[in-house]
Amino acid sequence: MNKRIFVLFLAVILFTMAGCGKTSSAPSSPQDVLDKAEEAMKELKSVHSSIVYDESIVTSDPVKRTSKNVQIQSNVELDPLQVSEEALYKIPKQGRQQLHIFQQQDQMVIKVDEEPWRQLTEEQRNGSFGVFLPFATPVMDFDLIKPFMETAEMEKVDYGYALHFSLSPAQYRQLVKNVSVYSHEPERLIHTHTGFPVVDKMDIELRVNEKTFFVTGIKLSAQVTSYFERDYIRYKQKMDATYSYFNDIDPVTAPAEAATLLQ
Repeated sequence: MNKRIFVLFLAVILFTMAGCGKTSSAPSSPQDVLDKAEEAMKELKSVHSSIVYDESIVTSDPVKRTSKNVQIQSNVELDPLQVSEEALYKIPKQGRQQLHIFQQQDQMVIKVDEEPWRQLTEEQRNGSFGVFLPFATPVMDFDLIKPFMETAEMEKVDYGYALHFSLSPAQYRQLVKNVSVYSHEPERLIHTHTGFPVVDKMDIELRVNEKTFFVTGIKLSAQVTSYFERDYIRYKQKMDATYSYFNDIDPVTAPAEAATLLQ
């Protein structure tokens, strides 16, 4: 065989083998995507998150409707943990509040509108924001969706992969039990959200970057009615969280007044 032809032939084989290797490294299943994402997130040192959460609740006795909208922008450093968070909190007919929250390790302080900074507990923060929001902020808690991986579906999307979850009533009960760890009254939260649940919709979408396998976003959409004999509580929740600027945010520093409370 001509030497030039042989070299060209060898180059084609090597190129083809390299291409096959790259293809085989792509995730093969939803579980594979989650495993790669969980491993990648161990390298996460800082991130910016943007979250919008809407919640409405209707009760039959007393007949009452409540709703709220929360919009959060936060910068997070994970080691040691420092979180600078700004939240716009809106309740119809009650107005709006601008919240500034700073967390340093297990200490947390808050400034509401123009009021002075004051101490804040994690239970108070989570109780104000909503049922599902805490598990998406400041970064996502994988343990909350791991029990549902057997029913997850994977889709290739721009820049990565999306895992889709549609939960059954039994899985919804399990999810509420999982998120109850963020509540200061977990038994009450489980009771009021489950009862006898009729799940019209309980969808979760997790988005992962195909190159870095960092989690780039999570969406949740829920419509559930919990019945208690003749009474009911109807919940509607929608959340859209996006994560960006991985390991590339400005240093997180506490405002001077907040820093004095964290010493």
